[in-house]
Amino acid sequence: MLKLFSAFRKNKIWDFNGGIHPPEMKTQSNGTPLRQVPLAQRFVIPLKQHIGAEGELCVSVGDKVLRGQPLTRGRGKMLPVHAPTSGTVTAIAPHSTAHPSALAELSVIIDADGEDCWIPRDGWADYRSRSREELIERIHQFGVAGLGGADSDRR
Repeated sequence: MLKLFSAFRKNKIWDFNGGIHPPEMKTQSNGTPLRQVPLAQRFVIPLKQHIGAEGELCVSVGDKVLRGQPLTRGRGKMLPVHAPTSGTVTAIAPHSTAHPSALAELSVIIDADGEDCWIPRDGWADYRSRSREELIERIHQFGVAGLGGADSDRR
């Protein structure tokens, strides 16, 4: 048995027979150049993220919004939800979401203006002089998430 375990400790790549080898079928995609997908006319943005409560809404029906503008204020560890494009908020209402349950979730509906204009995205030239807390809060408000497991707190 010891001999068997010692065999696994060697830096060897083990081969195995079988596997899945589907046909490539690249002729469907290799003849068309990449192109920009046209902007959608309407965007439905659920306010609830993967876990936790919805953020505090900071837009109203009729508001003009810019791409990257916060639609909610994050509470605690929750991040704000941002507008995916510029346009007008036409409704704030429950809407079915891309979830297996298809349950309706409170959503902001934006009719795009076709301009796709961003909010001002000014960096901090003096970021090295900022405190750790200021940097983390700025990153948090811009909606940067991840960097760990579901319960990972990177603050």
